[in-house]
Amino acid sequence: MKQTEWKIIYSSEGKIAERALALLYKEAGQHLIRESGVYRLYVLPCEKEGAEFAKNTILLGLYEDSAEIRKFISADEVPAEGFAVKIAENPADPEEGRVVALTAHKPMELYYAAVHFLDDYIPAKAPLHGSNPMPDLIYDSPLPLYFYSEEADHTTRSIFTWGHPISDYRAYIDNMARMKYNELILWNDYVPLNVRDVMDYAHSFGIRVVLGYAWGWKPNCRGIQELSDDTLLQIKQGIIDTYKNNFEPLGCDGIYFQSFTEMKRSSIGDRNVAETVVKLVNEAANELWSITPDLRLIFGLHATSVREQLDEIAKVDPRIQILWEDCGEFPYHYRPFIKDREKFEANFDFIKKLLNLRDGVGVGLVFKGMMVMDWKKFVSQAGPYVMGENAKTVSEHDTGIRRNSWRIFSASWMESCPDALRMMQFINENKKGEVMMNIAVNGDGGAYLPMALCGEMFRKAPESAGELLKKVASRPYVTLG
Repeated sequence: MKQTEWKIIYSSEGKIAERALALLYKEAGQHLIRESGVYRLYVLPCEKEGAEFAKNTILLGLYEDSAEIRKFISADEVPAEGFAVKIAENPADPEEGRVVALTAHKPMELYYAAVHFLDDYIPAKAPLHGSNPMPDLIYDSPLPLYFYSEEADHTTRSIFTWGHPISDYRAYIDNMARMKYNELILWNDYVPLNVRDVMDYAHSFGIRVVLGYAWGWKPNCRGIQELSDDTLLQIKQGIIDTYKNNFEPLGCDGIYFQSFTEMKRSSIGDRNVAETVVKLVNEAANELWSITPDLRLIFGLHATSVREQLDEIAKVDPRIQILWEDCGEFPYHYRPFIKDREKFEANFDFIKKLLNLRDGVGVGLVFKGMMVMDWKKFVSQAGPYVMGENAKTVSEHDTGIRRNSWRIFSASWMESCPDALRMMQFINENKKGEVMMNIAVNGDGGAYLPMALCGEMFRKAPESAGELLKKVASRPYVTLG
């Protein structure tokens, strides 16, 4: 019986490897540790390397840690910055038995190897019963033989979100890891009281946490009428004081900030926005580096006000990453579809300029079109709070309200997927160095199709939109709404 024919043998330790093991146990175990209609309590054995193989054995471990994995996968089959998955015959029972080897050189990539086996291999190889693919029954027969390896196109795949709409931070981070995002940018008006718990949980999946706050930014920069020397001095002092008081003690993985560029006009009073913001940002950054020399800084820069003044923006200190927002039509716009085809085509020339700016140093791009926020009712935090520990009823309330919006947004992403993929392929072809790819999203309550599509594109852009949609929509955890 299949319940007694499977075992996991693991060889690597550490928190991320433990997360990979737990994911395998949960997702494979749901089909292996129970008999339908029978109250018999099986477990899926998880044993250290050196244990005897079962008829069907999953080997999980870093390549350097596992002599058993090295018997099935050669060194040149494992990418330096990626993972490998192999389904091979069990030498002791080549007809019926299988060995599932999941490996990588780095812990986060080992987690992705487990994700690929569960979320991509199993749906793709699901047995047919009549005309119905049945992934649940894949363990009833010998697994189809298989090999796959993958290395990321972009090493930083991040999500920007507000902290306070998140009802369950653990579920949010679980979904991030499953979608292969590895950085969370959290914007809060007040630092959450449990932010260390949030960071620790994210770190256990290999996900970095960058905390955001305003460097002279206001919503749409309304109310900013002048940028006198005194005003700029006050803004700069506020930046330094806020960092010292709220962020320096936390040891977060970086600081994300926005300044006064979220507007259509290119000047405020008699001050040029681009020239003034560069001076402020560089001076403030230098003071922060005098406090924390290796502090990572990410400048969330809205393109609309500085689009014609890129020569000024090029003067931003190269140690600061620029994460470009509002760069034109979809996929950079809030609308998850192309309203103006001419503007969409104009995106390509502009993005090429951004990729070449500062010789490609520290550039990032934000895909939008998945906000699902009612800005007319949006309320900022009133004070410090406990993030992502809301009651289940609150999560169900908010998720239910957004469900139909997500379904419509998902449908729009299906329609516009070829254009988003075309933009992604263009970025890959024209990048000068590392490009930080990002989505801005309120993704609480699920792993939604648009988020999963971008996660896959950022990781490894396929050749066709049909291939991308089929792969992502087949994953069992992905939802339309």
